[in-house]
Amino acid sequence: MATADLQFNLLDALAPASMKRNKVKAKRQSHPRKFSLPVEQADRPVNRIAFVREQQEMTLRSVARQTGIDVRTLRKQEKPTANLTLTELAKWSKALDVPVVNLIEEPESTLDNPVKKRAAMVRIMRSAMSIHDEAASAKMHALAETLVSQLVELMPELDGLAAWPQYGQRRGPEEVGRVAERPLRIDL
Repeated sequence: MATADLQFNLLDALAPASMKRNKVKAKRQSHPRKFSLPVEQADRPVNRIAFVREQQEMTLRSVARQTGIDVRTLRKQEKPTANLTLTELAKWSKALDVPVVNLIEEPESTLDNPVKKRAAMVRIMRSAMSIHDEAASAKMHALAETLVSQLVELMPELDGLAAWPQYGQRRGPEEVGRVAERPLRIDL
């Protein structure tokens, strides 16, 4: 390569001045120098752009063509800690053809989603009511009543919730299923 560079420099040196100026102008116009833009970083992951881009099997170069942003800046933007603006997220969303919400990393917190919390409380209450209904001893029945009353204190809307449904046929310990009734053929 050093030889090729030397040869090109020699040809440039031998070329008339009029050709040199045109070449230099053409180079500057066709390849404007681009610097990567600074990207603010968060202290925790806030986006999953790199993961989505890899899932879409897209290269940074193809995203750069679609967004008009240079590859260096895109590389900074796709870091999980990159704190992007909505405009930048919208460009990524359009380039990757996914909704913006798929590019955002949901923050992990100690508080659960209210819907998940309510669903968990309903399951616990149903289990407590099942224990209450099936309690064989007075102590177990009293313990289940205490549990139910404490759950109602935590979430009053649980009051009156029934135990787990008892649908379908339930077999006793002596009964066997249909599989045991049919003989299995084993051909060796």
